[in-house]
Amino acid sequence: MDTCLDCKRVTETVIDIRTGDTICTECSLVISDHYIDDSQEWRTFANDDNSNDRDPNRVGAPTNPLLKSGGIGTIIDTTTSSSKNDLCRVQNLVRNSEEDMIVKACKEIKRMTDDLGLVSGVEFRACEIVSKLDGDYRKRLSRQKHFVAVCAAAVSTACREMNLSRTLKEISMVAHGVSLKEINRASMAIRRLLQSDQAETTDSSSCAAPQVIIKTRELVRRFCSKLNITERETKAIGEAVEVAENFDIRRNPKSVLAAIIFMICQLSQTNRRPTREIAIAAEVVENTIKSSAKDMYPYASKIIPEWYASEEKVKRLGGIIGSWDAAKL
Repeated sequence: MDTCLDCKRVTETVIDIRTGDTICTECSLVISDHYIDDSQEWRTFANDDNSNDRDPNRVGAPTNPLLKSGGIGTIIDTTTSSSKNDLCRVQNLVRNSEEDMIVKACKEIKRMTDDLGLVSGVEFRACEIVSKLDGDYRKRLSRQKHFVAVCAAAVSTACREMNLSRTLKEISMVAHGVSLKEINRASMAIRRLLQSDQAETTDSSSCAAPQVIIKTRELVRRFCSKLNITERETKAIGEAVEVAENFDIRRNPKSVLAAIIFMICQLSQTNRRPTREIAIAAEVVENTIKSSAKDMYPYASKIIPEWYASEEKVKRLGGIIGSWDAAKL
């Protein structure tokens, strides 16, 4: 719908694809010309005399800035022709195997980031880290087990640089067949490599990248989503986590969050969750939740928001926690 100057009102228009003109359907006035088609750039390589042979293809993939060749090249397919087989063998001799390995690593990184639901910026940064590998690090990509570990370590490093709360244990769940220890070892190697690169461009005093510490409040939404906790309980858990940071609770972030989720759910009448489900969502064992809740109980009345539960209700948690000690006896 456009405004026609001749009709002096808004009318329906059509676009002539051949000329690029926008034409009024009522008075045939050309309202505008040189229309730019911003749709996909389809091309067909079919013979003009064969109307049934229609095979539209894109012009090609975008260039890859992480590769020296830009990702643009020609691949000779193997056929029965001896001359083409000779060309294929010659191409394999001059083919850059390192770039092929980087392309393969980028595909693996894309799979991991898609499974984790990460933004595209993490994928590009992880691919950029892999492209910087050389020497012994590049040799590790040739072995499948080390290949997946290095890709997972690159994703972990990219998440930490972008302040995203993804733990090694979460990343190891999408790195099939690779242990947490191997990913941690590869992460340390990548960290040393990045520090050496920074040392070449900056002073030695500023070459070390700061260690990103995952904070408990960054994990609240993700863990509550896994447990299908309502918005009211999620808000109470978030506020409790922020207040808990002011106390000297010597537990790791996931243990603190798991204990707070347990206490909030116990105070709820409709959203109670068993300890086993909370342990699975928070990636900790049940005994860790119990011991963390026991350590945090003295601060429970100050941590849990007053609008969610009164002090009298919070004191009832002492009976639940006390029953754990009685069960041990």
